[in-house]
Amino acid sequence: MRYTIAFALSFLLFTGCKSTEGFTPVSKIKSGVSKEGSLANTTLILDVKAGLEKVIGNTINNSELFKFVIQQPVGSSGSQFWREMWVVKKANEVTQYLITFKEVGLGSANFEITKMYENTVRKECPKSVDGFEQGQSNLFVKVCLGTPDYIDHNSDGRYVYLYHRPNGIVLTYLFSKENKLTKFSVYQDYT
Repeated sequence: MRYTIAFALSFLLFTGCKSTEGFTPVSKIKSGVSKEGSLANTTLILDVKAGLEKVIGNTINNSELFKFVIQQPVGSSGSQFWREMWVVKKANEVTQYLITFKEVGLGSANFEITKMYENTVRKECPKSVDGFEQGQSNLFVKVCLGTPDYIDHNSDGRYVYLYHRPNGIVLTYLFSKENKLTKFSVYQDYT
């Protein structure tokens, strides 16, 4: 029994490092190539969410789940593969999961859930809203502060996350087209 478990773990560790049929290994994906959202249909999204809930052992509210496409589909229609990063943000921890989708004919797909890193404890988030450093990713800001109340897209590719706070306070985080934080500002609406 011990040998079977040891072999299975060794096999999973060994094969988990290989790229999947034309995929770039996850460690080689350039930063800034991800796009928020999912390529999966509603039914598949619900199936993956149910699978994540089984892995976590707890329900996941939609406000606690962030989805990002990190590798576009590869292969012919009906047998495509693609990868997404799903981030689950619970009260004091954030966990990232790599979801690998594999089409099995038109209109259906299998998926594999892989935990990416050890839990990132919220203590890594800054203690104040102005504590983020230039160059930090949009994902890190979103994980720490939650989904912005509004995203303002500029024609040059830059964009701003706006978070509304009590007493007319608006926090703004400006990101480059490479999804890196470049500026933080606070405004107060006196109307």
